[in-house]
Amino acid sequence: MIRKRQLAAWSALTTAVLLICTTQAPAVDAADRTALAGAAAQDHRTLRVTTAAGGALEAPDRAPAGQVTFDVATTDPDGGWIGVARPHQGVAWETFRSALRRTVSTHGPDIVAGSADLHAAADLLGGTVVHPGLDASFTQRLRPGTHWLFDYARLDDPAATPHTLRVEGPKGGAEPQPTATLTARQTGAGPRFTLRGTPTEGKPLRFTNAMPSGQTAEAIFFRLDDGVTDRALRTYFGSFGDHGQFPHTPAPFELDRGTGSLPVHAASTTVLRLPLRQGRYVVVDWMKGARDGLSLAKQGQYTVVEVAAPTP
Repeated sequence: MIRKRQLAAWSALTTAVLLICTTQAPAVDAADRTALAGAAAQDHRTLRVTTAAGGALEAPDRAPAGQVTFDVATTDPDGGWIGVARPHQGVAWETFRSALRRTVSTHGPDIVAGSADLHAAADLLGGTVVHPGLDASFTQRLRPGTHWLFDYARLDDPAATPHTLRVEGPKGGAEPQPTATLTARQTGAGPRFTLRGTPTEGKPLRFTNAMPSGQTAEAIFFRLDDGVTDRALRTYFGSFGDHGQFPHTPAPFELDRGTGSLPVHAASTTVLRLPLRQGRYVVVDWMKGARDGLSLAKQGQYTVVEVAAPTP
């Protein structure tokens, strides 16, 4: 998360606009008006978010309640790490920022205390990692109230402030239908990912956090070359420090080219459209245990998935 070195792991915005297009047109009958109204309502639920070098983040100020899709893009060479959080009543940004920073530290007691403070301060609703020319989107169910859009890569900057998004109105919208569901869960063998269905190039993918209450989870995808073996991955993740300290040995994949879902709180789900191509990827959860501060990846919360070619 906050790690210049972990910027591949999570460390948009020229102008964010609602994708609504209105033009003058000839008169239409009642059926056509109904169809047009439905299309406009769907567009209203897609928000364009962009980031630029220097931390500029722009997005709409308002969104409808219910299912909302965030289309994220960046022109920043370092990428964009755009997340959404819903602060609890009366919680200040600095309280939230401090708690979240501690959850990704490499000091066990700070991780545990920060995780407890974060659980009390806000709900993390995911987000995504993008690179220039490699846009991504995520869909999340939003409740009425204040939400924050922010860049994880700038959490160390006390001058950085979030973009406030006001969610209002009746709930609506529909979740995109995924071809696969990736789930983070606690098993008898430790924290693991399970996969149902087939991740497919260009198609939606659902990510669900089924970890215990208070435990955030993320799913960052890194493309694997053909020669990367399961043994190489086990060796690499096993060489991490107990609290997530990165090893000095190089990763068997490009750490600065990840994409995926940024953290979501327990019992939360998000649906992603990622710039994945046909081939092998390793999916990694870089978070730490809320109760013991131990690295989830070191404990085994990573998995190799095959992304299928798009169907004709």
